[in-house]
Amino acid sequence: MIKATLAALGYKLSHVSELQQVSLGNFANLVEAYEQRINESATPASQLPINKLRPKLLARLLGTSPSEAYFIIQALHQCKDLNGDICEFGVAQGETSALIANEIAHTTKKKLHLFDSFEGLPKPTEKDQLINDIYALGSMDAYAGKMACSEDMVRSRMQAISFPLNRHVIHKGFIELSIENDKNLPDAVCFAYVDFDFYEPIKLALQYLHKLMPLGAIIIVDDYNFFSTGAKTAVDEFLEEKNSIEAFYSLLIPDVRYGYFAVLTKIS
Repeated sequence: MIKATLAALGYKLSHVSELQQVSLGNFANLVEAYEQRINESATPASQLPINKLRPKLLARLLGTSPSEAYFIIQALHQCKDLNGDICEFGVAQGETSALIANEIAHTTKKKLHLFDSFEGLPKPTEKDQLINDIYALGSMDAYAGKMACSEDMVRSRMQAISFPLNRHVIHKGFIELSIENDKNLPDAVCFAYVDFDFYEPIKLALQYLHKLMPLGAIIIVDDYNFFSTGAKTAVDEFLEEKNSIEAFYSLLIPDVRYGYFAVLTKIS
């Protein structure tokens, strides 16, 4: 009776999985159109190849918007011929990691280095002032230990897209310990996505990357002027220090409709 009534009104009952398929289909169509527009104005080096898995991975993203993800995707292809591996600092559940891995799976032999404490956010410093209380916790200090995800989640995401075990390295621990004690660090880095949220780990990651990146290498720092003041402060201080000696980096701050992030390109 319910089905007949709904049919008379032009509706039907559907399983959630069917609705998700329709939604993903619409999203995939939007992705295809968006990528065509990107490629119309992109340089040959940063044009996007067709990737059938990309729409599904974009739809799964948490904390990284699809519009920001396209800056990551373009940068990966722009840097694919440079010397060095790929790094992500702050991987959470591994959704952005899977997106990055998928982009480099067949276009390059580079390794993907994934850095995370898997213990949540560290304690904030005085340079981390609350801008957006995203979890409604009431204070910056309350975020210490939050956003923790398990290492197994990241490994399962790599396995789900069949990314080779010998092409990704998980660096478990807070960044200050990883860059000091880890024996499997990259010799060079051509692209890095930094999503550490707070001032201290972001500043450490930028200082670490500076020594390893060739000309043309790109760093994207998430949450610039969002959530905590730490990300913007770390980026601004880093650029002031490095560019005061020589113009080492160019800086792009996209319109906030694309998201809150900064794009640093090494120019000398």
